[in-house]
Amino acid sequence: MRLAHYLFAVVLTFALAGSAAAQVTQPPPSTATTQPTYVGATVTHWLASGFVGGGWAVSTDSPRVDTNSTGANFGGQVAWLWHGYVGPEFLANWTPSFDVTSALIDGSPHVANYMANAIGAFPLGADGQFQPFISGGFGRTAIGADFLNVEGSSRKGGWGSNIGGGVMAFVNKVGVRGDIRYYHANTIDTFSGPVDEQIIQSVLSGLAYWQATGGVSFRW
Repeated sequence: MRLAHYLFAVVLTFALAGSAAAQVTQPPPSTATTQPTYVGATVTHWLASGFVGGGWAVSTDSPRVDTNSTGANFGGQVAWLWHGYVGPEFLANWTPSFDVTSALIDGSPHVANYMANAIGAFPLGADGQFQPFISGGFGRTAIGADFLNVEGSSRKGGWGSNIGGGVMAFVNKVGVRGDIRYYHANTIDTFSGPVDEQIIQSVLSGLAYWQATGGVSFRW
């Protein structure tokens, strides 16, 4: 009988140990949530801006034109930044009243630039709130004007270039942009067409000026 009691006690002990081992405490479910954030320093994104400004230090190859300054201008740009650092940019701006003086031009000519650029930025801050940038490239510079004693207006365009830089500052996806830029139209060696077209080509030839702009930017 005593042996039976010992065997029963051993069996009961192992049974209780196995039951305790089978009861595994499960960890409580996690209550942490991930909040979506915009990290401009690492996220590949699009960028778009609109801006207004003015120019100075105008020069041209034409000896028949006195260059003064540019009037108010406006424009915009769209860019794609790989990881917020580098990418392509399209930039366009228009100056409706370009302040030059010529005995043959009636009023002020208007100038437009359409540029395909490369842009590089350097995001600063945890979310890339501040972004110094530089961009430059090539495209088309066009000028149009009315002439004395000539019906209608004349417009000519040619190759041009630009280079500039500035800084953008963002609060999440909306920000401001400041830019200083140099535009330069290629020299035209051969003039063709009626007299008024040749005059506008001479004004366009080597047309160069500086421009400062400010505006609003968006990134997404």
